[in-house]
Amino acid sequence: MLLRLSLAIALLSLSCSRTQINSSPSRQLSVVSPAPTAEPTPSPTPTQAIRSIDFNNVAFPHYPEYTNRAKKYVTLKPGDGGPAMLNYGDVTGDGIEEAMMMLGIESNGSAIPEIVYIFGLENGKAKVLWSFQTGDRADGGLRQVYADGGNLVVELYGRGKIIGTDLYADDGTRAQQPYPYIVTRTRYRWLKNHFQLIGKPEEFSDPTGYGSAIMPVYNGR
Repeated sequence: MLLRLSLAIALLSLSCSRTQINSSPSRQLSVVSPAPTAEPTPSPTPTQAIRSIDFNNVAFPHYPEYTNRAKKYVTLKPGDGGPAMLNYGDVTGDGIEEAMMMLGIESNGSAIPEIVYIFGLENGKAKVLWSFQTGDRADGGLRQVYADGGNLVVELYGRGKIIGTDLYADDGTRAQQPYPYIVTRTRYRWLKNHFQLIGKPEEFSDPTGYGSAIMPVYNGR
């Protein structure tokens, strides 16, 4: 009898001990979440890098300046001038965008000629690839410059208006009624260090805003 009582007490003591162990609060592992990291600022891709340039603050060489006696060429220093209109696109066939822009020219008269600059990037800085002067409104004035298939496209108002020719020459349309509103489109391919005319010039008619450029207006970065 005494032996059974001792055994019962021992079993009861062991059961209580296990209950205390099982009922003790279990340890919980604390999970520390990593601190949120700032989103990295993406670097400009090759097609977007030229868009980071503020063209109101770059130099424009070979800019035409008219005086009372003659026309001369000067360099507009950074901040002295900027584009009125600007297009972006790959005009050198390498898959990287260039910038094509139009600046107005002070002619000391009623004429409204423009000068066009084509800029690429070299070591992260804007570099002039080509610049040329257009005529005046319907007489070889600029309609637009843009990229197409890796080539440069130039559209001038008038018939047979091609950069490097007399843009003010009579194209035979002035005396025609109704006025034909002809636009000349030329294409250029980049060859090592210059643009070369390719194919035959195209001519089409479009009276909308005739004599005015239709490129996007540039307001800075």
